[in-house]
Amino acid sequence: MTALESVARTFPAGLRLFLDLRDQSCRTPWCDAPVRHHDHVEDWAAGGPTTEVNGQGLCEQCNHTKQAPGWTATTDPPDPFDAESSRHRVTTTTPTGHRVTSTAPDLPRPAMQIHTLTTREQRLLELVLAV
Repeated sequence: MTALESVARTFPAGLRLFLDLRDQSCRTPWCDAPVRHHDHVEDWAAGGPTTEVNGQGLCEQCNHTKQAPGWTATTDPPDPFDAESSRHRVTTTTPTGHRVTSTAPDLPRPAMQIHTLTTREQRLLELVLAV
């Protein structure tokens, strides 16, 4: 089991893996680069906790841009009337006041495994279906 929070400044390995799997690519809405940094949405130095809710995967460029003056980011609480909102959401405000929201993508579903029937299994299936 992996803890989804830590008192450390950096995200522990299990929590980093969780963020990688949940976010899949940089969470900045206009960016699709691979995750390179595990970022605190609310900065750790400002009291932001090291948790899965306050964490997001960003590319290096977007993480450095987010640290520039005028940029802010907040996590959005789930809306009980919106099924989409159960996924992790971050709203980023740019220095010009534009607000963009990033929603974590759906988790990928495992591919179905196709089982090829043996001749014996096929005969048994035919017998069962014939009844």
